[in-house]
Amino acid sequence: MNKKNNQIYDENDSIDLIELLSIVWKEKILIIKSTLIFTLIGIIYSFSLKDNFTASSIFYPHYQSNEISQSQGLIGLAGIAGINLGSDINSNNIPTNLYPNIINSPEFKIEILDSKVIVGENEITYREYLISKTSQFNIKRILFFPITFLSRYTKQNEFKSLDKDILELNEEEYLLHKSLTDVIIIKLNEKEGFIELSVKDNNPLIASQIAKTANEILQKKIIDFKLKNLNDTYKFISLQLDIAKDNFYKLQDSLAVFSDKNRNIKSDLFLNKYSRIESEYNISKNIYNELALSKEKTAIEVKKNTPIFTIIKPVVIPNEKSDPKRSSIIIIYSLMGLVFMCSYILLKPSIFQTWTEINKK
Repeated sequence: MNKKNNQIYDENDSIDLIELLSIVWKEKILIIKSTLIFTLIGIIYSFSLKDNFTASSIFYPHYQSNEISQSQGLIGLAGIAGINLGSDINSNNIPTNLYPNIINSPEFKIEILDSKVIVGENEITYREYLISKTSQFNIKRILFFPITFLSRYTKQNEFKSLDKDILELNEEEYLLHKSLTDVIIIKLNEKEGFIELSVKDNNPLIASQIAKTANEILQKKIIDFKLKNLNDTYKFISLQLDIAKDNFYKLQDSLAVFSDKNRNIKSDLFLNKYSRIESEYNISKNIYNELALSKEKTAIEVKKNTPIFTIIKPVVIPNEKSDPKRSSIIIIYSLMGLVFMCSYILLKPSIFQTWTEINKK
């Protein structure tokens, strides 16, 4: 009995499938026409997109550990300045998730936009180049004009910056920052430690120039992050050394002047004053020598802990476009037309029946 039921179900399933295929086959002309229309739309859209060229570089950062232990005097001086030289100095690596945060930071993007690029025979900022590109004819801009217009109108004068230390971007600058997110791409090989930085643009020369600039800025940011505590300590010690040097020279001159003026006087009062000035001079001399030594040690630590970047793949002007993949776009649009029309034909009776029932009510 169960076998008969299973056979009936199988027959019904096969009949349903054949019926669906027959319905689709009857409307094959309509399906072909709609697929061709979607294919034509895909062709028009794909050829409306400009070619993009990707320039990239791969480098490897070397982080050296700090094997020379910091003296207690240096740590104490840094502590007076409010600088912590605990574990930060001895950290070997920088977190890998720092790199995407750097290239997405407003400071990084502002430096990129302010950098110079050579366009033809002219040297302009990358900001000016991007603004000139947005002012050119763009089919996407025309299609989305109503949306962008309304968004601009609704966002206009919506807020004002209340703090001078808070970075405020106007609408044009905000859009440029947003576009850079898709232009500058970073890939991290966490296992091997390699970093790949890529830049996309319609102009291969511009892409290669910005890729080189972005590479240099990123490396500079990594070095600044790695050496922040050491650089702060070095600046503090240098400032204190200048003060100690000035004080030391003044006491040295005072001791010489006092000794010259009282050369023939050997009273106890003279000896007391001379002893006090000499003690201050010796203390000042020791402080000056200690600071000079600490400054040299810190300078060595700065050089020792500065990351070294090995360029594995330098920036090369790309000769072949990276995108768009026009053939893939056309195939996707064709499949969309085919699936859409087949779905419509198969669901049309159900949709019509539901609609009639709703109207009857």
